[in-house]
Amino acid sequence: MSSEAMLAACAELGRRGFVANHDGNISVRLAAGRFLVTPTAFRKAEVRGVDLLVIAEDGAVLQGRHRVFSEWQLHRAVFAARPEMGAVVHAHPPNATAMACADRRLATTFQAEAIVSLGPQLGWVPFAMPGSEKLGAAIGSAARRANAALLAGHGVLAWGVDIAMAMARLELVEHLARITLLAPGAGVTPLAATEVAVLTAKHRQAGLAAPGVES
Repeated sequence: MSSEAMLAACAELGRRGFVANHDGNISVRLAAGRFLVTPTAFRKAEVRGVDLLVIAEDGAVLQGRHRVFSEWQLHRAVFAARPEMGAVVHAHPPNATAMACADRRLATTFQAEAIVSLGPQLGWVPFAMPGSEKLGAAIGSAARRANAALLAGHGVLAWGVDIAMAMARLELVEHLARITLLAPGAGVTPLAATEVAVLTAKHRQAGLAAPGVES
């Protein structure tokens, strides 16, 4: 089932233009320190079941004939920070990635539904060279406070209890980014703090809140 969901997500990323070339990667937590992941150097639309890998937490390939993607560190940091999360998706949806590459944070507090679904904030991860300890620490910090993050100069990372939730969160981040960029003048108007607090409480009551979300 995990492999079928992963292949469907790969196809959707390609169909919706959330990735290009060999961009993007998906991982699913299995059991006992094992993870199902997409291979490196593949267009997502061309990934087949036989191409998927099972890897250990350190990135060692346990099953499969291809190499693991170089950004496994990002996924591992999320899984370590959020043990209840079962899937991580990384992609470059154009609007959200435009904001990340322009060093612009993306708010959720201008739309009630976004607060209930994603929470009162998105993570923001400053640019750091791939493979650096600084990047892994920043990803872990963002994961404890939010359910998705913009990566400066890079793209978007989203996580969930399963692939469906991670993909839904990625989709919502891109939707919010598009609305933000389309808003005229000074941009979107945030809701009042009292309203945000009520909606955040609903987010928490739904069991969707990151552990670092304040009451």
